[in-house]
Amino acid sequence: MAGNPLAGQAVDERPVLIEVRDGVAIISMNRPKRHNAENDAARAELGEAFRRAKADPAVRAILLRGEGPSFCSGRDKSGFLSPDAQGSYVSLIKTAQDVRRDQFGIDKPVLCAMHGYVIGAGAELALGCDMRITADDLKFSLPEVGFGIVADTGSSTRLTALVGPARAKWMLISGAPIGGQEAVAWGLAEWCVPRAELDARAVELARQLASQPPIAAARQKQLVDQFAFGNQDDGLNREMLVQLELFDGDEFRKVQGRG
Repeated sequence: MAGNPLAGQAVDERPVLIEVRDGVAIISMNRPKRHNAENDAARAELGEAFRRAKADPAVRAILLRGEGPSFCSGRDKSGFLSPDAQGSYVSLIKTAQDVRRDQFGIDKPVLCAMHGYVIGAGAELALGCDMRITADDLKFSLPEVGFGIVADTGSSTRLTALVGPARAKWMLISGAPIGGQEAVAWGLAEWCVPRAELDARAVELARQLASQPPIAAARQKQLVDQFAFGNQDDGLNREMLVQLELFDGDEFRKVQGRG
């Protein structure tokens, strides 16, 4: 495909943008100066974008991408890992999991275009998609264990299904980043292209998905998900229980400098 189909698209002040082109809902994270780090407003708008794309009959496929130098560098450190006024972390975990449930509930194919930093919450967001295309400048990592917690929002289930248990344990425990070519070799991504070609290739792939009969595509996606990921709700619930245990423990307080 010649040219960049996203070149010159309007960028406003909203943290998440959505537009529909040729049956594809293009959802763009739009905090480029923060490497699209997720704050509360961005997370809320992302959930709304997922619900809109699911409900719109004109949408047959979804492309998730990021403006600027990175796809998503994780949770914005303003208020990072802070409890609510009652000292509870339940609402923090539940809010994140609610967005992921919205994402998992989409019955249309979802393609993620990864580039630059894809870290923590950004990596979990990418893992929640059906397919991933990456640029060659990728830095993908799940560093949560280093903060004294675990990766959540379904990442344990989905990463293990994609790369296998040994590599999943390495990535989740070490927090070490992997690049674009390695991501394809490990099964984390399906395509790796030069950064300059990412948007055009991602739109081309999304349009191909959108060209298929939507009911058959939805049923096929459902069949694969049931085999590959099993009961994702069970995985989310288990992650919440472990996360709450860690938040309440001495190790987390020590890592965070509060012990």
